[in-house]
Amino acid sequence: MSSPIDVEALRAARWFAGKHRRIAGVRTVADWGVLAVVRVGYEDDAPPEQYLVLGDDLRWAELLRRAPLNGPDGRIELRASPMLKGLLDGDAEAIPSTDQSNTLVTVGSRLLVKAYRRLAPGVHPEVELNGALAGTTAPVPAFGGSLHWIRPGGTDTAIALLQEFVPGAVSGWEEPIEAAAAGLRSGRFDTDPYALAGTAAGRLHSALASRLGFSPDAGAPARWHANALGVLTRAAALEPLAAAAAPELRARIAALAATTAPRLTRIHGDLHFAQFLRTPERTLIVDLEGDPTLPLAARRRADTPLRDLAALLRSIDHIGTAAARRADAAAPDAFIAAASQAALDAYNNATGTPADPALLAALELVSELRELVYAHTVLPEWAYAPQAGLQRLLQQPGTPP
Repeated sequence: MSSPIDVEALRAARWFAGKHRRIAGVRTVADWGVLAVVRVGYEDDAPPEQYLVLGDDLRWAELLRRAPLNGPDGRIELRASPMLKGLLDGDAEAIPSTDQSNTLVTVGSRLLVKAYRRLAPGVHPEVELNGALAGTTAPVPAFGGSLHWIRPGGTDTAIALLQEFVPGAVSGWEEPIEAAAAGLRSGRFDTDPYALAGTAAGRLHSALASRLGFSPDAGAPARWHANALGVLTRAAALEPLAAAAAPELRARIAALAATTAPRLTRIHGDLHFAQFLRTPERTLIVDLEGDPTLPLAARRRADTPLRDLAALLRSIDHIGTAAARRADAAAPDAFIAAASQAALDAYNNATGTPADPALLAALELVSELRELVYAHTVLPEWAYAPQAGLQRLLQQPGTPP
């Protein structure tokens, strides 16, 4: 690519995570012509970050046919799954799809390429989990493989995931919020999508446990509790509601430390309703990369599947709260209760094991506090949703620790 990096264009990019930091410098550390890797340094104490830079003409997508691509900065390697041949049309054209925290490009009618923009060396959880689930009945798109940057010293960095493109699938926040708003206006709620999401979440967890097993960790409850108290401290410093309710929140969060013999396995790590692809025939789960604010190693740690379920239930609450704003401030409580119960019942049926209510309730509180911290630090206009969600959780009877 060899042309100078436009720092202002980099700062404006949707996927650039350093928008609020002062950039000290940007330098290219690898360049193959059709794509490059740049290192961004900051003036504060924040560690430097590496980003994948792609050409606007999409010629980089030809790596699916040309890899390996060698150069002095290392090689780009394609690790194809057996499914890739069926997903990659012979001379299919690459078409830009979405540019958010990652860049999505469709190739032909069956293949989606998800290019990771912020890069870190090591095993990537999304590539790892999709590879582990390949050939199972897990509700995920078919796995096509991955692209990797192998540095001259052998360091391996995943730069793209290849998976099935699902045409006509509905995802994101807009459709469920608008549907919920219509239900609030009419008084008739369609909870089927939430039951299907609960079923898909349960099937995903069962498949992950089957393929990757359970990991005993006697120290997990204490670690969860300590992390939750840290989240509460941050939330209380930012949100008056959390500060006022801090003593009660601490008492409810204590259920985390009281958990005995938790069954830990790999989980999604960032599961919310917008992570589901919905078609009339299938409900699939995408974006298995975990919490993008955490290092790769932390995202790969085994955890309780109920953390995913708690995040899903919180996202349903947020959908109802957002929908109420579009329905003349109609009370969303009935919708939230019905949709959440549909998801919970379906999840329990899919796993065959009822969710521990005390652990789930504590994890929902932690999830909502995390959402409050995110809103106040990144998206202030969204704070109304977790504020309303926290109020509803506090109105529910507490579970003794």
